[in-house]
Amino acid sequence: MTPARTASTRSAAPPAADGSGPPASAAAPFAWEQLVQYKAGRRLLDGYPPDIITFYSPLDEVHEALRALLASTEHSIVLNMYGYDDDELDGIIREKLSSGHIYVQMSLDRTQAAGVHERQLLSAWRHEELGNSIAIGQSSRGAISHMKIVIVDGVYTVRGSTNWSLAGEQKQDNELTVHRNAVVAAETRAQLDRNHDAMLKQMAARRAAGETI
Repeated sequence: MTPARTASTRSAAPPAADGSGPPASAAAPFAWEQLVQYKAGRRLLDGYPPDIITFYSPLDEVHEALRALLASTEHSIVLNMYGYDDDELDGIIREKLSSGHIYVQMSLDRTQAAGVHERQLLSAWRHEELGNSIAIGQSSRGAISHMKIVIVDGVYTVRGSTNWSLAGEQKQDNELTVHRNAVVAAETRAQLDRNHDAMLKQMAARRAAGETI
């Protein structure tokens, strides 16, 4: 029987969930094999697929896994998120955008984005900066946009039931699956781009009608 895979030793500690510790840019270089350290048992079962790993909240360290993956971004972050309420993950994305060479595309549900804390987070974004596109709206058929997906560097696709909030990542019963497959990422990106385009058109229509975007 092949030995179960175990966690690799990190060369640097990532920042804590409360924002203390080293900044995201100081995190250890990302390696797929290191994701296992965020599983409760620090191991994967024999025969586990080599390009998929699933985390379960509140058992596994879902927030930490998301933080490590986002901090590893070198080219692009594309997300379609229902609940966007995590200060640290938002800070990592804004830091990546400020590097000047990373593209960020965000599609957010309008009902959730209207929340008090969500509006505070979004107010820090500078939409005029090159390399970021933020759309807030509904599904193409006028319902909520309920996806919880992020694609990192066109390779890693993260999806599941987990909203980006500490409650969703650490307290609620949620699932988060990471795929390391560029084909899966490409298929998912096409749908996220379609959603983003629909939301941009909704925002333009609301602006033209003199409504709140």
